[in-house]
Amino acid sequence: MTTFLIPFFAFLAVILIMLLIYGMWAHFFDQSTRAKKERLQTIHNSVHWGGQPPPSIAQTTLQDSELELWLRSRSATFRKLENLVQRADSPISTRRVTLLVVVLFTAVAALGILRQGNLFFVLVLGAAIACTPILWLLRNANQRRKAFEDKLPETLDYISRALRAGHSLTSALAMIGKEFPAPIGQEFKTVSDEMAFGIPFKNAIGRLADRIRSNDLNFFVISLMIQHETGGNLTELLDGLASTIRERVKLRGKVRTLSSEGRTSAWVLGSMPFVMTAIITVINPRYISVLWSTPQGHTLLLIAGGLMVAGVFVLQRIIRIKV
Repeated sequence: MTTFLIPFFAFLAVILIMLLIYGMWAHFFDQSTRAKKERLQTIHNSVHWGGQPPPSIAQTTLQDSELELWLRSRSATFRKLENLVQRADSPISTRRVTLLVVVLFTAVAALGILRQGNLFFVLVLGAAIACTPILWLLRNANQRRKAFEDKLPETLDYISRALRAGHSLTSALAMIGKEFPAPIGQEFKTVSDEMAFGIPFKNAIGRLADRIRSNDLNFFVISLMIQHETGGNLTELLDGLASTIRERVKLRGKVRTLSSEGRTSAWVLGSMPFVMTAIITVINPRYISVLWSTPQGHTLLLIAGGLMVAGVFVLQRIIRIKV
């Protein structure tokens, strides 16, 4: 089995390196690609929407490739990853994240098989290391969502005051994009630019909800859609919604304070095996090396990893209280 897998992973690594070289050449040196980008950039520079071209549309048009379009139309997983990259506001594109995941898994698997390690352990370790970019994106997306939710009540108050002053909803959204910091100002500027580009209001505000994935924002989006269809006093609606969201934020803060002991326990229990492993490695490396140098040690590591994942999942369910 190992005799077959070594040439397979070596061939896969060579193919990935060739694809990486070809992608770099096509991105930086291909004449047709450069000509297309120059023409698109000329068009975007000649058309101004509120002083600047819509950044999200321009970025999508310039960066999309035929492979991305094909994956987007065929793979739901790729679409979810693309949405995660947007929610995290990552500087790394979706195709580069995908390539990074594949390269990490292939490199770890090839290295483990060349060292004649346990096949199942090597594949599990490769999958765990390959998931680190996804975990990084999830962390950034959650932090960005929390920063957005913290500023949302203030934003709703701003929109309400702008409407009372005689501004339209579209101009109020554009003013938020100019006055508020990222991420909330950036997202509302994107909504304003998309509407100026010709995207319907319902689609633009719906895409905002998809990019953030926040329950508080969903209340705001649904309220706007209903008001857009049926009419009504939007200022009173926004005032009530801002008050409700502000109370929810306060309640979440209290819950977070009360659950801090459980979260601290989760961090301590989760980090203790790694800390003890590091300490034993420094004191007696030969004693701890049995874990990753023997099949029995690999089995123990897999069991310990599975138990740790289950324990962290249970602790997260205990301390996570929906508000």
